Amino acid sequence: MTAYLITDPKFYTKDSDFIAAKLHEISKKHKIDYACLRDKAAKECEKTAKAFIAACNDLNIKPILHTFWRQAAVLGAYGVHFAANDFKNIPLAKAENLFVIASAHSLSEAEEAAFFLADFVTVSPVFYTPNKNEPLGLEKLKEITAKIPNKCIALGGILKERQIQMCKEAGAVGYASIRYFLQ
Repeated sequence: MTAYLITDPKFYTKDSDFIAAKLHEISKKHKIDYACLRDKAAKECEKTAKAFIAACNDLNIKPILHTFWRQAAVLGAYGVHFAANDFKNIPLAKAENLFVIASAHSLSEAEEAAFFLADFVTVSPVFYTPNKNEPLGLEKLKEITAKIPNKCIALGGILKERQIQMCKEAGAVGYASIRYFLQ
């Protein structure tokens, strides 16, 4: 399964050296295919993004920037991760040859992301996650993966190997997490 690490300033801080060191530490314990630099409050992330992209490239991890698709293209990130309210920018990112991951919290959002040609769609939250909406659960994940095969990455509350396996059984091609990779 595809493994997608998502950073959060609460756990990774905004210090570029710390983020790079943390990625190196985590990659010794976990196989990671993609990593997303995510800071929803950031207005500017160039310095941190450069260090993040360099660390990912050193580790053979595909670097993804959250929201900042123009910077992703300029700085040489592999791709960008869009929030559900930003799907209109997917074609612009695709025109820059960026790999696109889009967030979905329902079947209709997942279908919209697929319509705009997102490469992957994170479906969340699958399991309980603090400060997030009610979990969708495995049945809803299964319903979404049946309608959008080979694109769905399970996200939300994934902390154990068994949960990863259950998401795979529900049709997800990958899993994404913040906290799982910190263990």
